[in-house]
Amino acid sequence: MNARQLANSLDDMMKDTKRGHLSWSMQIETTDDLDASLKEKLEKDGVEWLVDECFVEYACTWKGQDFCMISYEHILTHDDQTRTTCLIFLPPLGMRFFDVAELAPYAVTADAYLINKVHLLWETLINLYRSEPARCKIRVIDPLKN
Repeated sequence: MNARQLANSLDDMMKDTKRGHLSWSMQIETTDDLDASLKEKLEKDGVEWLVDECFVEYACTWKGQDFCMISYEHILTHDDQTRTTCLIFLPPLGMRFFDVAELAPYAVTADAYLINKVHLLWETLINLYRSEPARCKIRVIDPLKN
């Protein structure tokens, strides 16, 4: 599936979700809440950057088919500067590793349009979790225990 096809599918999935026809599960692993002393640091452009990573697995059954997508954000911060890289993967259903090297063969070439759709899905599902938690299960994984 290419980026445009995936973006169009995500649009349709969000419409079905808003209509109440689709339930989701999400697994999240992020370093965002870790103390800065526990985060990886990276020397780049002559300065030390703080590294955050966030994996999100989105899963549902849509049109009779199991769907799984994993997004990965690599975020570098230094003072008031932020640099972000976002990757999107469509792994086989049995493979759900939060490891970029393992997921690499399943990468979708993501453009800004697709990345925006994934972000809109995130917002849609967080709002769904708040209003109807039975329709959106969320599991947060501790990156220090993984």
